[in-house]
Amino acid sequence: MNVVQIDPIADPRWLAFIAAAPEASIFLHPAWLKVLCDTYGYTPVCLAATESHSVVGLLPLIEVRSWLTGNRAVCLPFSDACGAVVRNESAFRALLRSADELRNDRKWRFIEIRDSVISASGFRTTARYKLHRTVLGADPDAVLGTFNQQSKRKLKKAAKGCVVVERRTDQDALHAFIRLNALTRQKHGVPPQPDSFFRNIGREILDAGLGFIGVATVSDRIVAASVFLHWNNRIVYKYGASDEAAHSVGGNYAVMWDAMRWGCEHGFTLFDLGRTDPTNDGLLQFKRGWGSQESDLFYARIGAGINDRASDTPGTLARLKPAISRIPLPILKFLGRRVYGHIG
Repeated sequence: MNVVQIDPIADPRWLAFIAAAPEASIFLHPAWLKVLCDTYGYTPVCLAATESHSVVGLLPLIEVRSWLTGNRAVCLPFSDACGAVVRNESAFRALLRSADELRNDRKWRFIEIRDSVISASGFRTTARYKLHRTVLGADPDAVLGTFNQQSKRKLKKAAKGCVVVERRTDQDALHAFIRLNALTRQKHGVPPQPDSFFRNIGREILDAGLGFIGVATVSDRIVAASVFLHWNNRIVYKYGASDEAAHSVGGNYAVMWDAMRWGCEHGFTLFDLGRTDPTNDGLLQFKRGWGSQESDLFYARIGAGINDRASDTPGTLARLKPAISRIPLPILKFLGRRVYGHIG
């Protein structure tokens, strides 16, 4: 077993290997890695395990170098669930050993793996989330039948209110989402991501046919917009935003169902609603309403600081949310541009 560093963006072996792995999500795709690196200036330090010159395992790592939060490697920043893709246990162990050697060589404080399958010696759990995924099928009505009554009522209300949903990849839709996302994040007391992050998603993912923006309108007024990424066998609900003044019309529900129905019609088998903090009861109830299967998602670290909470888990920031929500939006967007690269 040999382990070498590999460029996931330039080396065709990376995409060829993950494309043959049903468990691989869009977060392993070179396009997503390029979005992260182009936006935040990160360096990919990814590893490949090989046998007889053939790839048998991959471990995606992004190096985050920060004077504010320290230097470390993450698998992967801003990616809900992501881990190694391997053909056998030997490859998995070899990749982790090589990663730990890199930790010492590159003086990382720790390595963080965002995947519940980590049980290797030296790794310790630092954060826990809930993960929700809905199984799709060829019959959208059968999937609809698994939704709870709350989701069904919201969808009926959206239909009665003449909510129209389009799947778009154009710049106007992207700009509309960026605007709504900033307002939604402000309401929740969280700085919005840099505009450049979503522009890079537009260029690398939406333009490449790997995602779309679901846009809900009422009388030509955009009331909700969500970013969906799709590749391999699954669709990922990544970001959602809505107009608070029109929240009652159910535009965000209409957008979600439209993406699920589209997935059924185009042969996708899994709809990933992403991670949720177990203390966020409102979001948990929303995601449970879509016939989803709920599971635990653990983040694990090896190295100094392994007993610290993960950098983007609730803590001080949660306590500051009421104050942050009162910050003027231009200042909040400035803060977002400055802090997200350090969070990783």
